[in-house]
Amino acid sequence: MANGVTAFVEDLEGAHDIGAIFDLVDTELRSRGFDRFAYLILHPPEGPHDPLYIGSYPEDWTEHYVIRDYVNIDPVMAAATATTSPFTWQELYASHPSESRPRLMLDEAGEFGLRNGMTIPVHGPARAFATFNVATSVGPVETEELWKVHKFDLHLVALNSHEKIIKTAFAETKRSPTHLSPRERECLLWTARGKTAWEISVVLSLSQDTVLHYLRSANEKLGVYSKTHAVVKAIITGLIVP
Repeated sequence: MANGVTAFVEDLEGAHDIGAIFDLVDTELRSRGFDRFAYLILHPPEGPHDPLYIGSYPEDWTEHYVIRDYVNIDPVMAAATATTSPFTWQELYASHPSESRPRLMLDEAGEFGLRNGMTIPVHGPARAFATFNVATSVGPVETEELWKVHKFDLHLVALNSHEKIIKTAFAETKRSPTHLSPRERECLLWTARGKTAWEISVVLSLSQDTVLHYLRSANEKLGVYSKTHAVVKAIITGLIVP
């Protein structure tokens, strides 16, 4: 698969924006049997600490994760901070008691189609820290085979994607900190609490179209593509507190 990684890296060099990077990564991973991925950089190498999420995880799961504040108990994040080596999620299942909160979180992720997969921690440059996560819909035995075949190539895909994302996203975002209007923050806050656009419109005495306008505006300011991703970024950066 070396030629495949080489071609991917060459194509990656020509990507000029986050959308193009997403498409390349998604295509590369699907060609290797991985249906979903999630890249999250929590600590950029320098400048303002402005986390960035790129991925194809189910939005229902991302929203569920944020509402329940799982970032503080996520065993994937805990393991990634403690190692530079890739690991499978099956290893995490084995290392947490069945009734522990981290294990219950893993079980819930499985209900959203995120049971079998692996994580590549990325540390550096400087103080940067990110996780590159891939998931597959096949069973645990097949996942183990995919892992054996693609482990080293996935590591290269993750490292090169991380470097390109940093150069692209943070070159684009060397700007003043994001400022959301009070209404944009309110709409994101109620979204984080599980409210629909219609329910938010009732709470705030606004039309549903106006609420959707504020949510779209917040997406643009935060540089994301969905309300769920906007909520994730707003919480991590302290713009809203659910």
